[in-house]
Amino acid sequence: MKKKGFLIFISITVLLLVVLVVVKALGGKKPIYSVKNKEALIHYKKGVNYAMKYYLNDAKKEFQLAVKLDPSFPLPYIYLISLSSGFKEGKIASYYKKIAVPQKSWSDFEKEFVSIFLEAAAKRDKLRGDVKFAKKLQDFINRYADRVEIYPILLPMYQKAIGDRDKLIKYYTYLHHKYPNNTQILNSLGYLYLGKGDYKNAENCFKKYKFIAPDNANPYDSIADLYFSLGDYKKAIVNYRKAIEIKPDFYNSKVKLALCYIYTGRLKKAQEIINLIEGDSKGIPYLKYLVYPLRSFVYYSSRDLERLKQLYESFKPDKRYACFKVLISVNYAIMVKDKKLLSQSVKEGEHCYKMIRDMVMPLKILALGWEGKDREAEKLIQKTLKNFKSLLYDKRLIYAQVITNYYISKKKYEKIKPFLKYLKDGDRCYAEFLIAKAKGDKKDCIRFAKKLVEYYNESDDNFYKKKEAMECLK
Repeated sequence: MKKKGFLIFISITVLLLVVLVVVKALGGKKPIYSVKNKEALIHYKKGVNYAMKYYLNDAKKEFQLAVKLDPSFPLPYIYLISLSSGFKEGKIASYYKKIAVPQKSWSDFEKEFVSIFLEAAAKRDKLRGDVKFAKKLQDFINRYADRVEIYPILLPMYQKAIGDRDKLIKYYTYLHHKYPNNTQILNSLGYLYLGKGDYKNAENCFKKYKFIAPDNANPYDSIADLYFSLGDYKKAIVNYRKAIEIKPDFYNSKVKLALCYIYTGRLKKAQEIINLIEGDSKGIPYLKYLVYPLRSFVYYSSRDLERLKQLYESFKPDKRYACFKVLISVNYAIMVKDKKLLSQSVKEGEHCYKMIRDMVMPLKILALGWEGKDREAEKLIQKTLKNFKSLLYDKRLIYAQVITNYYISKKKYEKIKPFLKYLKDGDRCYAEFLIAKAKGDKKDCIRFAKKLVEYYNESDDNFYKKKEAMECLK
C-alpha cells in the first residue's frame, strides 16, 4: 500500500512539473502589441511596411486608420508624430497626449519604445553626442533587433546621438550581417558610406538593396542619389526615372530628377517634371512651396530675368517654409547684381536646413567679394580648397563656379587652375571657356565653345552654358 501511495505521489509530482513547464512556456512569451482591434494591427503593419519603403504618405494614411480603429494603441502615434512636418500640423499635440502617460494595457515593448521616443523628443538638439542615450538605444535595438518597426524611428536618433560615422558604420555592418534582408539598415549604411566618400561601398549597399527589393522605388532613388552626388547625371536620371516608373507619386525622385535636368540644361524636361510635382503637392505643403525655388533655377538657367523677378516678388511662403524664398532670392540677387540682397539672403541661409545651406553657403564668397571684403573671401576660398577634393561633387561644383567667377572678377586667372583638375570634363571646359572669354582670347574661346556645344548637345538652346558657347561661335 505504501509503495502504491508513493507511486501516486511521484506521478502527481511529475504531472505538476509538466503542467508548470507548459504554463511557463505558454505564458513566458509576452505579447508585443496591446492592440485590441485586429484591423488596426493590419493597418499598423501596412504603415510600417510603407515606412520601410520610404512611401511616407501611404504610411501616414495607414497609421491614421490604425489609431482611428484603436485609439489606445500607442505605436501608430509615434510614426504619425515622426512623419509630421512640425508641432503645428493637425493633431500632433493630441498625439503626444495619447502617449504621454503609459497605460497598464501596453506591452513592455510598447512602454519602452514610447519612453525612448519621448525622451528623444524632449532632448531635441541636446541629443547630439549623447553617449548615454545612444547606449540605451543600442541596448533596446539589440533586444528587439527582429522588430522591423524600430528601425525607421530609432536609426535617425541613434545616428544623431552617436555622431561618429565610423562607429555607426561598424554597428550597422554588424546589424546588416545579422539581418541581411533588412533594407532600412542597408540603406542607412549606404548613405553613411556616401557621406564618408566611400562611393564603392555605398554603391554596393544600394545594389544589394535593389537586389533584395527590385519592386520598391526607394533603392533606385538611393543609388540615383549616389550618382547625383558624383555628378553622373545620366546614370542618376535613369535610376530616378525607374523609381518614378515603379511609384509615380514618389516625389523624392521627381525633385532630384528636375535638378538633374536643370544641371544638364534640359530645361523643358525640368519644367515638365516640376509641373508633375505641383500636381502631386495637394495636401503636402513642403511640395507646394518647393515648386517655386525649382522654377527659379529654371529661370536662372535660361536667364529669364522677367519671370524670375515676378517669382521673387510674388512668392510669399508660410513661415515654416521661408527658407525656400532664400533660394529664389540668391538667384535673383545674382542676376540683378544686388549685393545687399545677396548678403542678406546668405545670412538667412545659414539658419536653413542642410540641403539649402549647401546650396547657399558657397555664395558667401561672392557676397564678400561684392562687398569689397577680399581678405575674408580669400580666407574662405583657401579653407574650401583644403577640403575641396573630399566634397561631394554637387557641392564641389557650386564652389567651383563661385570661385571661378570671383577670381575672374579680380583678374586672378592663375588661381582658378588648382581646383579645375577635380571637375568633370564639361564643367572644367566651361571654366576654361569663361577664363578665355574674360581674357579676350578669341581662339581659346572658340575652341572651348565647340567642346561645350558637344558636351551639352542635348540641352535646350536657352540653357546659359550652351547659349554663351553659341554666341562665342557666332
